Amino acid sequence: MLRLSIGLAIVFTYIVMIWGGAVRSTESGLACPQWPLCYGDFQLPKDTSAKLEMGHRTVSGLAGIFVFVTFFLLWFKYRAFPKSAKITSAVALLFTLSAALTGMKMITSEAPNLKYVSHMFLESFHIYESMAIMGALVLTYRFLSHRLEGSIPWWAYLFALITMVTGVLVRYTGSGEACGHEWPTCNGTLLPDLSNWQVALQFAHRNISYVTWLAFLLVLLSNFNRTTLATFLFINLQFLFAISMVLTGFFLPIVFLDTASGFFLFAWLTYNLQLKGTPEAKLKPAW
Repeated sequence: MLRLSIGLAIVFTYIVMIWGGAVRSTESGLACPQWPLCYGDFQLPKDTSAKLEMGHRTVSGLAGIFVFVTFFLLWFKYRAFPKSAKITSAVALLFTLSAALTGMKMITSEAPNLKYVSHMFLESFHIYESMAIMGALVLTYRFLSHRLEGSIPWWAYLFALITMVTGVLVRYTGSGEACGHEWPTCNGTLLPDLSNWQVALQFAHRNISYVTWLAFLLVLLSNFNRTTLATFLFINLQFLFAISMVLTGFFLPIVFLDTASGFFLFAWLTYNLQLKGTPEAKLKPAW
């Protein structure tokens, strides 16, 4: 039961993340004017955008249920499991509740319009909440499996995390096209005018991405194994999608692939992150 609930929590959370990206990319965030129901009742929406938004809310609810079930089982039924897994499951539940409240606030304040800085912050924060949920769930699974070994060092993980955080800011501040539809140049030059904050943000994100690529190349060369090789390939795939997205003027299928691969990469890095310490000195329970 526990293995099933944590597995479904991770899968549905991942679906929520990429579905949310589709909602953002198609500008369907305000297609349902009320929350949590689309029109204040159980009437199924007819508009495609409303269906997309309501589907996102429905899948989010299912993900939340499995997160809660995992938390409940760990804290009240399977008491022999590591305390670290219980703590991370609690973190996942906390951010799940926070994300629900943030989602409600986004609708009531019409944040998807991105008219104000507060809207941009709220939208970006909602993505960070989703990443926190996914990270906590992946760590919960690792702790339940008593798997602490990993091939991704903390310093490389932090570079990747900063790249993702700035990438979210680029996306949700409307800075994605600040450098035009070109790469590696930005507005026709390698060093653009940075007086515009959106250009500066986009330019900073690109350069942080380059440093991250070099960081994972160093990880591969210093500790060559199947995990570091796969990680470096995933990093390159993410670069390919990001560059293609810019060059094609944010073609929706490529935007979707970029979102899906980015969140998968985050989960992969978290699962393979080097962790210190040892599990609690108990027999590994069957789960």
